[in-house]
Amino acid sequence: MAPSPFPWLVNDDPNAPEPPRPGSSTLNWTAGRTVPNLVQASAGEHGIINFWNQGWKDADLVVDIFGVYQND
Repeated sequence: MAPSPFPWLVNDDPNAPEPPRPGSSTLNWTAGRTVPNLVQASAGEHGIINFWNQGWKDADLVVDIFGVYQND
């Protein structure tokens, strides 16, 4: 997962460029296993986060946002 470098209107366009993939992963999993994970990450400048599955098959993804940091 990584913050999107593009604003929402660009991300929503079917012809939008694919965002660059991050150079590292936040989770490495094994097929057939349930693997919990916690990532503390920024939503970036546009408040959009992209997720990728680098595997060779589909994977289920559940996202639960449970906290927000605010600048005062």
